[in-house]
Amino acid sequence: MWTLGIDVGKRRHVATLLDAQGQTVFRNYGFAQSRDGVEGLLGRLAEAEVPPDELVVGLEATGHYWQILFEALVKAGWAVVVLNSLLTSARRHMTIRGHKTDAVDADGIAQLLRQGQVPCSALPDETVQALRDLTRLRFECAQQAVGEKVRLVGMLDLAFPEYSTEFSNLFGATSREVLAQFPTAEALAHVDVERLTQLLKKASNGQLGRAKANQLKQAAQQSFALRGRQETLALEIRFLVERLNVLLGQIEQLDEQLGEWMAQQHALLRSIPGVGPVRAPTILAEIWPMFHPKEKDGAKTLVAAAGLDARQVESGQWKGKSKMSKRGSKYLRTALMQAAEVAVYRKKDPMLAALYQRQVDRGKHHTVALSHVANEMLHVIFSVLKNNRPYRPVMT
Repeated sequence: MWTLGIDVGKRRHVATLLDAQGQTVFRNYGFAQSRDGVEGLLGRLAEAEVPPDELVVGLEATGHYWQILFEALVKAGWAVVVLNSLLTSARRHMTIRGHKTDAVDADGIAQLLRQGQVPCSALPDETVQALRDLTRLRFECAQQAVGEKVRLVGMLDLAFPEYSTEFSNLFGATSREVLAQFPTAEALAHVDVERLTQLLKKASNGQLGRAKANQLKQAAQQSFALRGRQETLALEIRFLVERLNVLLGQIEQLDEQLGEWMAQQHALLRSIPGVGPVRAPTILAEIWPMFHPKEKDGAKTLVAAAGLDARQVESGQWKGKSKMSKRGSKYLRTALMQAAEVAVYRKKDPMLAALYQRQVDRGKHHTVALSHVANEMLHVIFSVLKNNRPYRPVMT
C-alpha cells in the first residue's frame, strides 16, 4: 500500500508520499489550496507512477480547511481518509520536543496510514452535513442572542430598572417593540398614552391596551433611573434591540428550515424527554456519522464524541479526580446537557430524575449530576435509534 500524508493549511498544504515498501518517494511537497495546486499534486503522483488502487491519502481534520481538498481528491478517484486531529496531536507530542512543522506532520500522517493506526473522523454525507451546518448555525445565533440579552438587561438596569417587571417576557415581541421606540424611562414618561396604547395593541395582537400603557407610563415617571445619560443609553438600547431582532428573526428562519428535516428518526428522538424540535436535529446531525447500530460499544462511542466521557489525571501512584473530557462536539454536548436539565426539572422523567437524585445524594455538583444524565440519555438515544422504537421510561 502506498500512502500520501497531507498536512492541511489555510492557503498551502504539504505532502509526503511513501511507496509500498515505506520508502519516501517525495517529501515536503508544497501545493496551494487551489485548482492548480491540486492538479500539480495529481501530476506529481502520475510522475511517481502510483497505482490508483493502491494509494490511500490521509488528511488531518484541521478546522474546515480540509473539506475542499477532500472533495477534490475524492472526485479525482483517490481513496481519502480524514484523521482525527487528537491522534496526530498525540503522536506529535510523543517526540522529544513535540515541535509542529508541516513536513513532520505530513510524514507522520503517511506513517500512521501505513501502520494502520488511523481512527478516522466520521464523515457525514451531504444531507447530514447540510443538517449539521443548519443546527450549528442556529447554535451560534442563539449564543449571540443570549449575549445581546445580557447586555440589554444591563442597559435597562440603568435606563429603566423597573421595566423588567412590567412584562412576563422581557424579550418578547411586544416588549422589544416598546423598547425600540421608547428605550428609557424618560422617553416613556413623556409619551402620549394614546400613542403607546396603539403600539401595545398592534404589537400584542390586541392582548394589551390602555391599562398597560397607563401602567408603563406611571412606572416610568416613578422610575429610579440614571437620568444623566438617558440619550446615550437610549441609543445603546435601540442598537441592542435591533441586533436582537435580527438574530431572533434568523433563528426563526432556521427553525422553519429545520422543521422540514423532520423524519422518522426525529420522531423517535422526540419521544425522549427534553429532546425537542431544536435539540432533536442537532443531536441527529452530530451523532449520525458515528452511529453504528451493530457496534458493541456504539453508545460509548457517542459518549466520547460528545466529550461526556470521564478522564482521570494520574501520575505514578497519585490519582486525581475524574473529570468530563470535553474533547468532543460542543454542539452535541450542549444539546444533551440542556436536554438533561429539561428531562429532570420540567418533564420529571422518572428514570432520569432518579439518576440525577442519586448523583446529588452522593455529593455530586449539579453540573456533574446532569452530565451523568446526559451520558445516560446518549445510551437511550442509541437504543431508540438502533431498535427503531420510541422511548419508554423505566424506573431503576
